[in-house]
Amino acid sequence: MIEVAVIGTGYMGSAHTRVLHRIKTENPDLIDIKYLVDINYERAKAIARKYSGEPLRSIDEIPRGSIDLAVIATPTEYHYQSIEKLVDRDVYGFLVEKPMTSNIDEAYRVIKLAEENDLWISVGHIERFNPAIMELHRHIRDGWLGEILTMISRRVGPFVARVKNTSVIYDLGIHEIDNSLTVYSKLPITIRTYTLENIVSRLTDYALIILGYDKGFSSLEVNRVTPFKQRIMYLTGSRGVAFLNYMTQELVIYDNMHEVKVNVRREEPLYIEDLSVLEAFAGKREPPIDPYQAFTGLFICKLATDSTREGREYTIEDLEEYSMYKEILVKGLEGVKKYISNI
Repeated sequence: MIEVAVIGTGYMGSAHTRVLHRIKTENPDLIDIKYLVDINYERAKAIARKYSGEPLRSIDEIPRGSIDLAVIATPTEYHYQSIEKLVDRDVYGFLVEKPMTSNIDEAYRVIKLAEENDLWISVGHIERFNPAIMELHRHIRDGWLGEILTMISRRVGPFVARVKNTSVIYDLGIHEIDNSLTVYSKLPITIRTYTLENIVSRLTDYALIILGYDKGFSSLEVNRVTPFKQRIMYLTGSRGVAFLNYMTQELVIYDNMHEVKVNVRREEPLYIEDLSVLEAFAGKREPPIDPYQAFTGLFICKLATDSTREGREYTIEDLEEYSMYKEILVKGLEGVKKYISNI
């Protein structure tokens, strides 16, 4: 039985609690939701009444050794300190919402903390568990599209107040950056970003991120100024083209002679993610998405942000930061390849 605490019961924390409650109902011997922690104690109590768990105001109230795995769903700026505090409460298993931390310096510290304390950490890049994305990777792996030439994606929608302190690059862009990393299974060679700021927040609200590979590129448009939500991707390969709608979980593949609507078994990605994490943890297997993979996505987010600030294209391998973090990035790409092979 995995004893679980959810840290933060806002939008994502309450969603995780709902899904964990479903998993507990379906698998009563797998988990127990023990604590829900939030500085907004009334909110924690309300979520606890609806699902289960004991509401607490602070991580410091968790008895030492009482928790096996913690779901970190606080605002991103509190992720690192939450992990630190939980390690002090003898917690060694974690599911951390994306982005793993606010910046790569903190992400590096998470990796070192994990290595020094033998922590088990998975990071919640939810689109990796979207059934349509999983089917897309299977079809790429099986050669349906041939060599990937271009990835064009659009992730847009209206402004949401709860992300007002986060740049759209780290809020929405990180999803598409991670998708590009998994589609190509390698780092881009170049990166150039164009942005618009101060439209609906004081930060970057629109970004066009261009990732150049040895053959082909990704064009990733993200914004929070569009009055409707849209999440789509087009892939062009040497043998075919794919269209994917993240929201409807629709995947269509075209070649010169055929149009194939792929049979996608629809399911809530968060449910697949949480169940995958719990089963891997219970089975003492590697985390589905480890901190090295999460670091690699954050690294590209940082370069995308730096590119627009400096107004120039980067060649990634020429950067000092690449040399500094090369070992971690190599491990991150190894993790991506394992993810693809295990789908």
